[in-house]
Amino acid sequence: MTPVRSIVSILLLVTVSFTTAFGNALTVGSGKAEFQRLRWRGQEIRIAISNSLTRPSPNIKADSDVLGALQRSLQVWSNVADIKIQSDLSDQQSVSPAGVAGDGVSLITIAQTPENVLFFANDAESVSAKTRIFYNRRGMITEADIVLNPFQQFSTDGTFGTFDLESTLTHEIGHLLGLRHSAVMGSTMADSFARNGTRGIVDLSPRTLAESDISGIRDIYGPKPGDEQCCSSISGKITAATRVLPAMRIWAEESSTGRVVAQGEAGADGTYRLGGLSAGDYKLYWKGQEAQVLNAFGPLGEISVGAIENKLFNPKLVLRTSDLSIQYLGLNGRLADFSVPLAGGSSYTLNVGGKDLDDARIEFNTPFVSALALPAVAQEFGDGVQGLTYFISVDRDIPVGEYTVTLTHENGSKTCMIGGLSVE
Repeated sequence: MTPVRSIVSILLLVTVSFTTAFGNALTVGSGKAEFQRLRWRGQEIRIAISNSLTRPSPNIKADSDVLGALQRSLQVWSNVADIKIQSDLSDQQSVSPAGVAGDGVSLITIAQTPENVLFFANDAESVSAKTRIFYNRRGMITEADIVLNPFQQFSTDGTFGTFDLESTLTHEIGHLLGLRHSAVMGSTMADSFARNGTRGIVDLSPRTLAESDISGIRDIYGPKPGDEQCCSSISGKITAATRVLPAMRIWAEESSTGRVVAQGEAGADGTYRLGGLSAGDYKLYWKGQEAQVLNAFGPLGEISVGAIENKLFNPKLVLRTSDLSIQYLGLNGRLADFSVPLAGGSSYTLNVGGKDLDDARIEFNTPFVSALALPAVAQEFGDGVQGLTYFISVDRDIPVGEYTVTLTHENGSKTCMIGGLSVE
């Protein structure tokens, strides 16, 4: 493939990451600090809503539906898993201090108290909210406090330049329940999304859980009572010719559609688990997280699971490296490190930014998205970011979900962005 070259002015977007501050950490034998798999002991969880959220606040746009956003962000998780979240109003304002135990109250607040301001001392401009979690030696959560950044602005109506309050709360409540950040770019639990209007659109998709979010929370707490088709799991141990495995992300896609449905991390010994799955046929993939294989990815195999089945799958990995690197995706002359929203029955010019992209062809793990038979356009995005613009078509019958973007170099090296395309 010989790309057509042009020079354009592209806005490189700055995203805002979400941070979860854990009260305790577990140090494992690998020498790296890792977090336990956390969950609340019972299925009923009680949260206090600070009155800093219900009274007028300079950080929340006037006339915002604050209580509605709160209730919907709590309910969206209860709708898919065997949990019940109760909330009450409270006069309490501040996050519990870091340590082995909190104050016994799980709080959601935006108050500008010294404790809350100090919580954002190192990243007041780069995060919109944080969650501090306390847990015991068994990995049971005993308290969790969510603090909305008192240096940022929120709204519920898509006001330009603000963070969507409901999306932010839904993400942080996922942390409160025990979920970590997800590698699936279009998921609610992805580690970044944009302020309203950043891409010229108001994207409220993080309010709605992705399939990978749903499988993740079901794997912790189980499905809603009466759901006889859920849940199954795929687990095992990955081996390779080399003795030491790199840190890896593992994810599953539906074999027929290519939708991303679950994701997780492999342990230092290659063990992995993807739970909360419905019965079906899945393709498993890996992607490196360490420098020497950071951009490489590949298939692990295809496997079928029945209803409420725990399937053991021990794939052997062929390690690869890749010079290709995708860092950003975008539409309409913009780039960002969050997912690209698409609609069925449409065609798009898809911008891809990264490094060493020359002669890379774009591919998709789904039959519902295809690259048009047009040459890619080479772009100069600035700030050392090389880019290509591809012309793609989305089938009108594409199912709602997240889909992976793949680049393949003529030398065979590959890289991808997991769930980089999001269809609502």
